[in-house]
Amino acid sequence: MLKKLFNLIFLVIISMTLVACADKKVSNEEINVVFFTANTGATQIESYLNIEPNTKISAPEEPARSGFLFDGWYKDFYLTEPFNFDVDTVGDVSFVLYAKWVPMIFNIIYDPNGGEMPDTDYPLTFVPGDNKVLPLPKRTGFLFVAWYPYDWVDESSTIPGDKGYQIIPNVYEDLYLFAHWKAITVVVTFRTNYPIEGEGPSNPNSLTVSYGDIIDFPQFDETNEYTFMGWNSRRDGTGVWYANDEIFTRTQRITLYGVWQPK
Repeated sequence: MLKKLFNLIFLVIISMTLVACADKKVSNEEINVVFFTANTGATQIESYLNIEPNTKISAPEEPARSGFLFDGWYKDFYLTEPFNFDVDTVGDVSFVLYAKWVPMIFNIIYDPNGGEMPDTDYPLTFVPGDNKVLPLPKRTGFLFVAWYPYDWVDESSTIPGDKGYQIIPNVYEDLYLFAHWKAITVVVTFRTNYPIEGEGPSNPNSLTVSYGDIIDFPQFDETNEYTFMGWNSRRDGTGVWYANDEIFTRTQRITLYGVWQPK
């Protein structure tokens, strides 16, 4: 029984070996040329099949790839030996030809929208696949949000949920980038500072004010003894005045004091 099983296994192995040898012989007699363009992003070129050995082949149509220029076919993966369709023959074994690609160079144009670009170097050109960090401009009274492909007028210009670009995006064209900004907001606290302790109006509620806003602070009616003169950064009125209808240019929180003049 064991002897019969051994003979059966032996016959199966011999049969498989003969089939493999036959397939190999057929493969050697059929010359194929495979055109490798790229793993992703490039058009594919159909292989040449069943070519007569030691003959020339015509060049296929040029493949296309976004962001790259085609620069010929090569015999090796490392692109060191070009294949000359006018001179080279296919030989007697199948092989692969590899497409060479030259990355295109694109420009970056920045519009800081009132900001200042940094003094350090930042990318002005890029090639496909670049992931360089984009520059961080500065603007007094504003926080930089990101670079966007559309313009900015105020904070309503930024599409909700659009995070913009902090690094070069994966595109294949010149980039026109616009800086988007968010105004710095500060808390303004009010102290009535009425001259007679325990009398006068109550302290107004604090306000959150954005840089560049038109000032619209609460005002007081005159009392029997005093006239309200306005809001000042110092109790004695010797600091900075903050008058309504002027532009608010503060970037840090502040406490303002009411200044009163006797009648």
